[in-house]
Amino acid sequence: MSAIITGSFPGKQRKAGSISNQALKPSELKLPSYAILLILLLTMLLLGACKSVPIDDRNATGNGGFWEQDENSSARFHNPNQVDKATIGLVFAAGESALRNGTPVDVSAKLANHSRINTGPQSSARVEFEAAGPACTIEIDEFNAGNAYADTADCRQQIETPHARIDASNAILHLQVTEHQTKVTVISGTVDVTSLADTAQSIDIREDREVVVTRDIFGRPYLLTPEEIWQRIRWRDDYPLYKKVIDWGTIAATAAVVIVTAGIIAAVVILSDGHGHGGRRGLPGHH
Repeated sequence: MSAIITGSFPGKQRKAGSISNQALKPSELKLPSYAILLILLLTMLLLGACKSVPIDDRNATGNGGFWEQDENSSARFHNPNQVDKATIGLVFAAGESALRNGTPVDVSAKLANHSRINTGPQSSARVEFEAAGPACTIEIDEFNAGNAYADTADCRQQIETPHARIDASNAILHLQVTEHQTKVTVISGTVDVTSLADTAQSIDIREDREVVVTRDIFGRPYLLTPEEIWQRIRWRDDYPLYKKVIDWGTIAATAAVVIVTAGIIAAVVILSDGHGHGGRRGLPGHH
């Protein structure tokens, strides 16, 4: 029986099964034990390279601005210029009951578009937004209770509570929301506040002023002293926040250990190979 010829290109014809003995079997594709050890050491290097450090300057911000919310509050975040599930910022957590979409946040995590942040008792959260393009807008809604502090930086923040819609650009502001009212405190810049009960009622609130909006009443702005403003925002000091950074000292120390260990392993392998192949020669004529 003639052999079956396979292949369709001239000069590339071969007999089926002619190289079957040269093919590698899956069971033979195994890493040496020393290679596995090196991989484990490198994994430890990467895991140990990050550490948590305090966010010292809570007022520092990037171009996208930030939002901080107190305990027992909730808000949802949208960037209308980004697709669904796109990353729109980072969330930093303080306390054990800061949740991102129902999942606890360990120090910090990426924030996807349309995500919700919940904070329980003795917990707080900070969201640092990414500035996406020249028309940067962050929409924050379903903020129905609690305190919040916001710095819009170069972005525009549109915030909605049960009583008011707040439109802020180049501003720093504080919100206090209860079941009955929304209190808007402008710390820097000018903020537009509109009543949800009557959208025709809208007013620009200048810095160092505050306004209270209920479902039925749109109050008149009044001036605050620096001490009064401090009383509004002092809750922020109750929650130290941390961020993850690369610890280059740990990387250098661990890298040195990995290099020394790799050298020792290589030496052991070379020596073992030499003994294994050298063998003992028999005397001539003796088998």
